[in-house]
Amino acid sequence: MRKIVVLVVILFVSVTAQWADNCLEVAQKIWTLQNQIVNQSFQQLPVGAWAQYGNLKAVYLGEQLSPKTGMKLHVIEISGGPVGQIWYKLTPKDVTYQGKTLRFWTLEPMEAYVLMGKKVFYISKATIETFMQMRGSYWSTVLEEGTILSPPDCNHVPEITETLYTFPGNKRVKATVITSRENGGQLYCSPEVPFGMIQTVSSGGQVGLKLTDFGLEGGQAKISRKMALAAETMPFFPGGVVIKKRHKE
Repeated sequence: MRKIVVLVVILFVSVTAQWADNCLEVAQKIWTLQNQIVNQSFQQLPVGAWAQYGNLKAVYLGEQLSPKTGMKLHVIEISGGPVGQIWYKLTPKDVTYQGKTLRFWTLEPMEAYVLMGKKVFYISKATIETFMQMRGSYWSTVLEEGTILSPPDCNHVPEITETLYTFPGNKRVKATVITSRENGGQLYCSPEVPFGMIQTVSSGGQVGLKLTDFGLEGGQAKISRKMALAAETMPFFPGGVVIKKRHKE
């Protein structure tokens, strides 16, 4: 499941980045960037848009009615390891500082579908949250409703710079580089690519997830609508943790 959500998790590291003396200026830059990414790199993507990260491939499958809840949600499928789909909605989060309120738009996953063998299993939001509570950790805005501090913590601030990022085949996009002043870790992102995330670099300089190619058409689902409709509720979370249901699905 971690592989299923990692693309979106990394994208929103910038949201929970801490702030400094120039809090409002930094907040406005990240607010503009995040909302552009959510709008252009998620909400307005054409069905079939895709992004390749090494062996992992993410495909946008458009807005669909949930087979379980009937809600209209956006769908991303990730393959290359376990195949899974994240079904999410857009959720606003307001940050107030120095009398000014900024509304951030975040992605809030409501459910997931995972292909294991020849079966598809359904994972509810409540199940995911229970698992995270048991672990005592969280996956940023991906499985929660947005860990955005209001007012922001102004003790630290990332450095924000702009660059031109070149891909194999000489594709170029304008990218924003967010660098931690604490450990030097970096996030490269851009609203010009599907899902917004280009590359992460650790504090030790190691390149993590890296976008190698992308396109706006041609991506195909491996979990069909019919398979999602027939999905069984997963009795345990990947990793062997048994989940006791708190309510009926």
